[in-house]
Amino acid sequence: MTDEEIIQRVQKGETRHFEQLVRRHKDAVYGMAARFVGRGPDAEDVAQEVFLKTFRSLAGFKGEAKFSTWLYRITFNLCTDWLRRNRRPGRRAAALDEAREVADTRVDLEAGLLDEEEKRRVGSAIDALDEHYRSVVVLLYYQKLAYEEIAAVLGVPVKTVETRLYRARKILREALQENGGGGRT
Repeated sequence: MTDEEIIQRVQKGETRHFEQLVRRHKDAVYGMAARFVGRGPDAEDVAQEVFLKTFRSLAGFKGEAKFSTWLYRITFNLCTDWLRRNRRPGRRAAALDEAREVADTRVDLEAGLLDEEEKRRVGSAIDALDEHYRSVVVLLYYQKLAYEEIAAVLGVPVKTVETRLYRARKILREALQENGGGGRT
């Protein structure tokens, strides 16, 4: 059954089918939450909140965007809300150290890099990016979204996505060259 078919059933009152959407998308939602708020209970809480909000809002889903894009938009918004509520020095850095260990088998920006130290350097450089730049990097490389989908998730024009990605790559390239000479982006 496709996401759309499941959604239609849930919208008609067959709410037990929502569990299929959760099973299908839970790893991607958790992976995205972990990249933004850190691995562990915080990411689990955000992911749970995403599915609660999705369930409550599903009646209003009209299918104008792909379900996954709509779901990632909810995830991104809740991650952003979480980050605003929980801004405490050192907390995010420690959480992101754990988040680097998240293994979302669908995505791996760091695949093909030479060693664990290189992976750590890339992860640290991504984590150090401003939220606007980090979000496009995470959505493109980790969530494997197209530019149009990223634009829909972030609520910005595609040109803004392209600009942010260009700047993020430049910042990453410079950071990686400063911290160990070289590195691919």
